[in-house]
Order: sequence, then structure tokens, then C-alpha cells
Amino acid sequence: MAIKQKPTEQKSKLLEVLTTEYKWENLLLGILATISGALSMMIISGSTLLQINSNFPILGQGNNGIIFAWVLFVISVFGLLLVIYPFFLPSLPELKKITWPTWPKFLDHAVRVLIFLFILTGMLLLYDMLILRLLGGIL
Repeated sequence: MAIKQKPTEQKSKLLEVLTTEYKWENLLLGILATISGALSMMIISGSTLLQINSNFPILGQGNNGIIFAWVLFVISVFGLLLVIYPFFLPSLPELKKITWPTWPKFLDHAVRVLIFLFILTGMLLLYDMLILRLLGGIL
């Protein structure tokens, strides 16, 4: 009896490399996206720390440097979204299970929180004034 062999598909090396997940790729992408976003914001803001010299080819002419900085910023935001998205993906089904409070219950809780914050702020203000008077008398 002859055994039939299944035809094997030839996978592209490029497709294999692009679909392989590496251990530290999200961390590296997050770091690079953050750095590139910060650098692009430094260029856009006109900071003296980072400027494109007018003699620099292509980017130094006209508004090309600002256009480059905005494109770099958009790419860095996209990279950060790619890094952050997998962390929030499991929480989406959980958000659907939430029962949101009614408007009167929401107002009741909001007022209680604000009252607590005012009381806590007042207490801290009194302690601060007391400590300042004690230190003022000592010094």
C-alpha cells in the first residue's frame, strides 16, 4: 500500500519573520515610540535643545523639518497604541458586564466624594498652618 503525501506549502521567509513574536519586541517598540515622540515634540515646539539645521539636506529646507516631525509624531503615537492595545484587549468583555449607576445614585456618590475632599483639604490646611506657626515660633 502506498502512503499519500500531503503537499507541503512553501512559506515565505519574510512572512515567517513578520508573524513571529519575539520576547522583547513590545518593550522595544514602546521605548522607541516614546523616544521618537519626545524628539518630534522637541522639533515641533521649536526648542533650542533640538533643531534641524537649515543646511541639512531636504529636512532643512522650508517646512520640511516640521512636516517630518509631525509624521514622526503620528508614527510614534501609532507605535504606542500597538504596544498598549494588547493590555486593554482582555478588559473589553469585562466592561460590557458593568452595570452603570443611575443619575441620582451617581450624583449622590459625587457629592459624597466632594464633601470628603473638602473636609480632607481643610484638615490638611489646618495642619499645615499649625506646623508653619510652630516652626515660625521655633525659628
